[in-house]
Amino acid sequence: MNVPIDHTIKRVRAYWFIDGFTEISAGGLFILLAGLLLFSGNASANVFPSWFLSMTGEIVIAKLMGILAATLILWWLKDHFTYPRTGFARGKRITIAQVGAIIRNILLFLFMPLLGLLVASLLITSIGSILASMPTWFPIGISLIWAALFIWAGGWMGLPRFRVVGGLIGLSGIAIGISQHISGGPFIPAMGAPEIMQPSVVVSINRTLASLDFLVLTSGVILLCSGIITFLHYRKENPLPYAEDV
Repeated sequence: MNVPIDHTIKRVRAYWFIDGFTEISAGGLFILLAGLLLFSGNASANVFPSWFLSMTGEIVIAKLMGILAATLILWWLKDHFTYPRTGFARGKRITIAQVGAIIRNILLFLFMPLLGLLVASLLITSIGSILASMPTWFPIGISLIWAALFIWAGGWMGLPRFRVVGGLIGLSGIAIGISQHISGGPFIPAMGAPEIMQPSVVVSINRTLASLDFLVLTSGVILLCSGIITFLHYRKENPLPYAEDV
């Protein structure tokens, strides 16, 4: 029986995700980031600039440290658990430059959707309208972009579970946005550029951060569950412990 070359290529691409460890690590990182957002608290008009800069710095540092820690843990797990069971070798160690490229791509994955949404919104409506509706459109837009990337990755690697993950993330973002819309929002004049520290703008920003926090938390839980299910299946299919393969 001949195996289509496309199927073989997809299996090679998907091998990094065969054990679920990557999704577990990513889910854990998302949950930690959600906890950091929650811990940062709400902004107020009196401390907004310093609070925003402090929170942004903390999140960037947490992302960099979290990605580095997750990468090191993944290396160890795959060296001591995955590769001995499936017979694949990792090959050469990833260089510092390659680690930097991975971190850069992940940061772009997290930040570029936000930048794209802001640019698109500025072309469509006024700053006041954007800020007033941000708690609604922000989680919906971000989740749909993430969902599209997961669905595309699922097709590129032949992993149907990635399509399910993408669909669940998209639905969770839509649900968060709808709930924010139903609860109403602060009034911000549609014309002109509002003062960034006026109370209604700060309220909108806090609600947007709350939406982002819940979206990141929900996405982390979805990834964690997907990774655990994948790991249990992989463990069942490859039951021999590492010690027996030495």
